[in-house]
Amino acid sequence: MAKVLAFVSFVLILLALVCCTVAFASYWYKTESDGATAYLKYNEFKYESKYTTTTVTPTSDMKKSGKNFFAILNASLAFDILAWIVLIVAAVITLLSGLGILEKIPIIGSILPMIGKFVLVVAVLFCLLSMLIFLGLKKAEQRDCKDKFDSDTLKDQFCNNDNGAYDFVKSGDNYYQGPTTSWIAIVIASALTIGACILNICGGVF
Repeated sequence: MAKVLAFVSFVLILLALVCCTVAFASYWYKTESDGATAYLKYNEFKYESKYTTTTVTPTSDMKKSGKNFFAILNASLAFDILAWIVLIVAAVITLLSGLGILEKIPIIGSILPMIGKFVLVVAVLFCLLSMLIFLGLKKAEQRDCKDKFDSDTLKDQFCNNDNGAYDFVKSGDNYYQGPTTSWIAIVIASALTIGACILNICGGVF
């Protein structure tokens, strides 16, 4: 039974790895308005309309004026990458356990089961941090807006959220802003990693 659970856990880890890879490669946020869509990730903005597609690489000036905004993007990406690395380690250890090889490894064979049992806790933490940090994206954008003005009056005039411009998710007639592929992938990765973690700790995989 333990071997079956080990392979189930291994499959969950592999699926989580795929999701983390998608999160790294794809776009995290999008805005749709009147048939035009803007996608963004840490190193690229893409604008699509009915007739054209334009890709823009953020300049140093854009990153400077949007330092809080890009800090959120980079932090979410960093924890996604860390989760990916830890999941690789967890996948190898879990597979070795399922094949009955783990305990046969000299010297470290007695240590690896303990590592395998709890390494996914770290992966869960990294996935959740990546997911939760990204929730602050629009608030970070609002802080960047306020940093451009010295006057509280101007801050209130140009950086207020009366129309929901800084809501994480907003939808209306012919308009939508909210998370897209990468963030959804990291949410799924979090759920899969939690499932594998429960199997490894409570299911007798190690």
